[in-house]
This record gives sequence, structure tokens and C-alpha cells, in this order.
Amino acid sequence: MAKYKAAPHYVISGGIEFTAFGTYETEDAKEITLLDSLTPLWITRVDDGKKSEEHAQVDDKAAKAPTPTKRKANATSSAK
Repeated sequence: MAKYKAAPHYVISGGIEFTAFGTYETEDAKEITLLDSLTPLWITRVDDGKKSEEHAQVDDKAAKAPTPTKRKANATSSAK
């Protein structure tokens, strides 16, 4: 089963309509393929602990990305 989150009452052609809470659940492979093609731009997949391999790879890359260094404030004074 795949669970998705989007804007309330979001409708996708083919009869897929999200609830008033913006959720949708399906076991249909065709619907899952269609909905996965719309993530993360329009909808979000929110399965309970089970991630697809594609999403797991994206998460691994994000975890390995170096953190940017913080910029220090400039020590200029506007007093004359």
C-alpha cells in the first residue's frame, strides 16, 4: 500500500481524488506509478517506514552532502 499527501481535494485525471485532509491511499500499481511520477513536485509519498528504492537513494545522497559553513557577520560600523 502506498500513502500520499497533497493539497486538500487535489484531483488527478483518472479519478484520483485526495480527501479533505489531503491524503490518498492505494494498492493499484498503475496509480502508484502515476503518483510517484508527480512526487515531490505536486504530492508527497508518506508510507509508514517503507521507502521506495529511488527515494532511499535520494535520502542517502542528501545525508552525504557536506553541510555549508556559516558566514560570519561583517565587522563594519556605520557610526561616523
